[in-house]
Amino acid sequence: MEYNLLEKTELWITGIRLHRVNLTELAARAAQVLGLGPAEVKVVDVREGVVTLDLLRQTVRAEDIAGKERVLLRELAAVPGVELAPDAAVHSDGVLGLIALDPAEAAEVLGRTEEMTASILEAVSRRAIVYSTGFEVQRGLIEDTNGPFIREALEGLGFRVTLGPVLEDSEHAIARAFEEAVSRGYGLAITTGGVGAESKDRSVEGLLRVDPDAATAWLVHYPKGQGRHEKEGVRIAVGRVGPTLLVTLPGPHDEVRTAMPVLCRHLASGPVDKRALVEDLAAALRAAMGGGAHWAHAVPRPHAPER
Repeated sequence: MEYNLLEKTELWITGIRLHRVNLTELAARAAQVLGLGPAEVKVVDVREGVVTLDLLRQTVRAEDIAGKERVLLRELAAVPGVELAPDAAVHSDGVLGLIALDPAEAAEVLGRTEEMTASILEAVSRRAIVYSTGFEVQRGLIEDTNGPFIREALEGLGFRVTLGPVLEDSEHAIARAFEEAVSRGYGLAITTGGVGAESKDRSVEGLLRVDPDAATAWLVHYPKGQGRHEKEGVRIAVGRVGPTLLVTLPGPHDEVRTAMPVLCRHLASGPVDKRALVEDLAAALRAAMGGGAHWAHAVPRPHAPER
């Protein structure tokens, strides 16, 4: 488990004497013990009987720190020119204080932490929020049938589902909604609508602002400049930020009905791979769309995932 050091990044060793010691080697030995790169630990202060090390990062893995005092002292003592007193010790404030735990205590703390983390992640993974998008829904011109349908499908899998506010057709609004879903501890965030080829369709672009490595797949391509189509086609996206899965689905209700069994199958089968999910969603949607009047002006073309 990663811990944020909250600016408390220093370790100081007491009961240590140095004689012509290579400080780069000293820092590198400490970094090796703590599971860090050689350049991520620096000696920042040397005084009589005290050496201070600074970790040049903001997070550490608990298992790399807890109970490592004896190991760290042993490795430092092996550096030429280092002499340790019998009462030599490692000190720190904050999270790094875990280093001074007895190994048995460290194992117990890590075990409790892992159990707590697993419990939290399980709770997060079963919280979902669904956003419909678009002017027509926002102004009440058309009924939002997607949100209630998705909620019912997810509740059948044991999710606690929130219907979020209807979002405007804005890349910024979509990105902000996804970011808030992540920060509020939702394990799944879904948007419907805004994946088309018109300039106002910005759901995929909004998701890519939050997860630049999101997996996307084309559903259909259009000749550039055909009618209102300013983009080359329709695509969907699946991303992930931490424990939160992010999904953009089409807006037409029949397409949501096609997509949800695929999404539910992936959710029920364990950890979701975003690229595998986007491929399966796109395949199901393309199969359902094939030859339909809604897509009469589409240009057939191979549909491998874009990224």
